[in-house]
Amino acid sequence: MTTKTDSQLVSLKRRIRQFYELLNKQDHASCHQMIDPRVRQKSSSVTLLQYEHSIREFLAAVGEIDIERIELDLHIDEPNELYEDRDFATGQTWWTDGKGEQHLFSERWVREGRVWYTRNTGFIK
Repeated sequence: MTTKTDSQLVSLKRRIRQFYELLNKQDHASCHQMIDPRVRQKSSSVTLLQYEHSIREFLAAVGEIDIERIELDLHIDEPNELYEDRDFATGQTWWTDGKGEQHLFSERWVREGRVWYTRNTGFIK
């Protein structure tokens, strides 16, 4: 039997893979749209131009990202001020770069309505 949590986990993992596929394609605008809308609306948030620059520099340094494994902790119906009382997830994504070296991203995602959004606003190598 599939539970609500199981389906949310599958949905979020699919969303994370979609995000990194778009990142590899350097689809900057689509990646930027996957940032939490409440974060994007803040005047201090990363602009599309800044985000595009960050992605270009990051991918120039590491090459294509190949996702190996995603592990998440879902927090459904758990009020939390940091995420404005929305469902959220934390976890890790293990990936390999263009040179075959392994890396780890710490992930933070939040759900707005039925859609999951990343809280990551840039990349550093």
